[in-house]
Amino acid sequence: MKTRSRALVALLGLMVGLALIWGASLAVLRNTDTPTARRDAKFVNAERLIFYRLEPGREMRVRVPADAEELLIVTHELLPDGTPYAPEKQYQYGLKAILRGPDGVLLERAIFTRTRQSKGQPQEDGTFLQESAFTTHADQQVTDEREFVLRLPKERPDYSVLYLRPAGTHDTLLARVYVRAHRTLPLLASQKLALARAEVRAGRATFEPFEKLSTDTRRWLAEEHWERLNAEGEAGTDYQIEPVYRTPYRLPLVEATESVQERLGAGRAVALNVTGPAKPVLWLWSDATDAKAQPHGPVTVQTLSTDGTAHTLELPGPVAGSPMSHPLELPEGVHTVMVRNDGQEDLRYTVEGPFESWLLPADSRTQPGVASEGRVAFLPDTRRTEAFATGPACPVLELDIDPRMDAVGRLVRIDARSLDRAPSREPLHLNLTVLDAQGQPLGQASLDATPEPAPFESAALVPLPGGALPCTPLAQVAQDAGSAGSGEVTDLPAWVSGATSARVFLPMGARKLRVEAPRATIVQLYSFLSSGQPVAASAPYTNDALTAVRWRNAPVDQRAWHPMRPANLPTLLQAGARLELLSQVRLEPVGPAEETLPPSGDAVVVRPYGSPPVVEVLESAQADTVDMVKALSTVLEPGRAVRARFDARTPTRPEVRLSLKDAAALGNEVEVLLDGEPLHRFTVRSTRARELLPPLPPGEHEVLLRSTAPGLTAMLNRPPAAGSGLRSRTVYPVGQGGLRVPVRKTGAGAVTLNVVVYTPVAEGATMPQLSVTVDGGNPVRRASVLVPHVTRAERTVVLPASERDPAMPAGRPGVKWYARTVPVTLGEDIAPGVHTVRVQALGTEPMWVRFFMFGQPVENTAPRMWNRGGWQPDEDML
Repeated sequence: MKTRSRALVALLGLMVGLALIWGASLAVLRNTDTPTARRDAKFVNAERLIFYRLEPGREMRVRVPADAEELLIVTHELLPDGTPYAPEKQYQYGLKAILRGPDGVLLERAIFTRTRQSKGQPQEDGTFLQESAFTTHADQQVTDEREFVLRLPKERPDYSVLYLRPAGTHDTLLARVYVRAHRTLPLLASQKLALARAEVRAGRATFEPFEKLSTDTRRWLAEEHWERLNAEGEAGTDYQIEPVYRTPYRLPLVEATESVQERLGAGRAVALNVTGPAKPVLWLWSDATDAKAQPHGPVTVQTLSTDGTAHTLELPGPVAGSPMSHPLELPEGVHTVMVRNDGQEDLRYTVEGPFESWLLPADSRTQPGVASEGRVAFLPDTRRTEAFATGPACPVLELDIDPRMDAVGRLVRIDARSLDRAPSREPLHLNLTVLDAQGQPLGQASLDATPEPAPFESAALVPLPGGALPCTPLAQVAQDAGSAGSGEVTDLPAWVSGATSARVFLPMGARKLRVEAPRATIVQLYSFLSSGQPVAASAPYTNDALTAVRWRNAPVDQRAWHPMRPANLPTLLQAGARLELLSQVRLEPVGPAEETLPPSGDAVVVRPYGSPPVVEVLESAQADTVDMVKALSTVLEPGRAVRARFDARTPTRPEVRLSLKDAAALGNEVEVLLDGEPLHRFTVRSTRARELLPPLPPGEHEVLLRSTAPGLTAMLNRPPAAGSGLRSRTVYPVGQGGLRVPVRKTGAGAVTLNVVVYTPVAEGATMPQLSVTVDGGNPVRRASVLVPHVTRAERTVVLPASERDPAMPAGRPGVKWYARTVPVTLGEDIAPGVHTVRVQALGTEPMWVRFFMFGQPVENTAPRMWNRGGWQPDEDML
């Protein structure tokens, strides 16, 4: 009995113990799902790092290792207390770095960036369970991480110290400094881990996703390794520390309603290149906080295809806080989708579509991650080129000239753009001064234009106080005290105008070129160096299958114009005059040819030097002038009557020119009938003969030729009564030695030598068949004079197809030659005087030419219009 009682007590105790354990476990499980437990888990799962706190006006210093080449500076911005979280807001801040040695400052640079905040899973108490970066203080707001890479001078003393402080007067920053360690990855290191680490780094350093970075950038991020550097001094006195918790959480770039997408400023446009067939989706929304919901727009969407097909769609602007989607359907082929904000308010946009439809250079096409499900947000292919600003508050741009250069080496191209905060058509004025070795002026020129604003281009500037533009006097800068200290990005990339481009040949003895402007102006300088190959766009922006369109700002495989930096570059950098020009690659229609005045004066035949052999050809011409009537002839065929016009003002007697195809027909008689009556009879005694006819009364008469001679053709030196007649031309065979002709320029204006080329085939060629050289490839140029285009001193010509009626060489019945005109223009850059143009045949096909030019006007003036339609294919070689 006692044993059974003991067993019951033991069983009861076991059940009570299990109940207690189950209750405790349940309590633990319930406690892990409380807000406090979730917040604790947020800290546990985050990476804790110690940052140095940089208050406004304070700085920290870091000892730089002697062998360091680059430093990595990792930063966050502490936002002002009370700043509300908004996923669409962007924040801009800057860091000033000064590298000092024992003898003074070695490097001084201000670096700026923009960032945002990434938060998710909001709670009722206002906190977030997901944050990219946060601190232990709930009311302290930290932005996403941004990184700066600072390249150090190669030559510096063993002891150097880096000083860091905020570039702004209101920014509080958190910073850590790393030095690159010379270490390579182990042979057995996982490539996937390296790429994953690189992708995390890319998310911290930039807005762009990892797959949209270049191949070199991705490799650099995967292989790099950094070691942290400590601040010098005493904690609390020389520096302050702040713990920061960081996680991999980032807002996705594709979700339009949550993420920070590209901003489409008022009046601006974006160009996205897409390969069809595709159905991308355009999202538009406004982050304005209007009291009354109203549309912000309108928006124009235009698609342009490689075959020249264009479609335009007008869309209403989105209502604030309400994203709008617009599906786009693109057929097969390559297209540029252009979205333009025609309203007065800034908008947000994104275009989503399959990754395979996004047209990008080959080295940027890395497959997206699994999370994207094959769809990405298309971004414009933006080309960045270095440019320099000039104006009243900036140093003058100075370019050094090598005295050993020939005339082509002294050729400089100047591209100028106006720089404004808002679209402007204010005239642009540029002054150029050429100096000799003693600093004395050798020549001066000025460039005046009124270019249009360029919605697809902008300038990335170093932010200046009050939103000032570079090279603008401080007295002209409007102070905006209301936005001071907010940290939000309000200054978008500045507006620029379309390029105003001119070329100038500097004179002998030139040592320096100075460029000045009375207002803020962007200037790019280029020198010419021919590659010997035609300009062609790089893949995938090839020129194949383009109809009535061309690629604008596309990268090229071969280039002839190469950028030059000013000689006073350090001074310009210190003044903040260096900037980047941002240009979007896109398709654009080929504009109409530049309007030129019709040629004035009579056509003048130009004869080659020497005594080259000649050939007579007969070609169709209209009897539209008295002189032409005198020169025209009518074809006579035996047995077919024709009506010819006999003019009393023609001083020569009527004449018949005969040609026989075969000498066996010699001895046959020929009879000429006029209005049905016999006029003249003769016997053919040579294969080519001339026979004078008796004087005939003026007016129209019917002429008939009778003969039994086979292969007989004849020409009457009178025009037909109706239709076109034949005109005799003197042409010259072109061989390997070529032909040389004189061209006289009487003034500064351009003159054109027209070269009419005859070949036995009417089709166009695929390879160059003709070489054209002006003055042996080195003509005398006008120095210190701005010109819109440069004369190519040497070039090869691919002959186009002939569009004229065939010409007939005299005395060769049945033979046809086809003519086309090749203009050779001596532009305004060529000095007045007599110049020699030489043409040479490049192939083995027979070729004949004749030359003529129109009389030059009494006055020649340089054009007043300046433009540049993308890269100039006609200027790849001189």
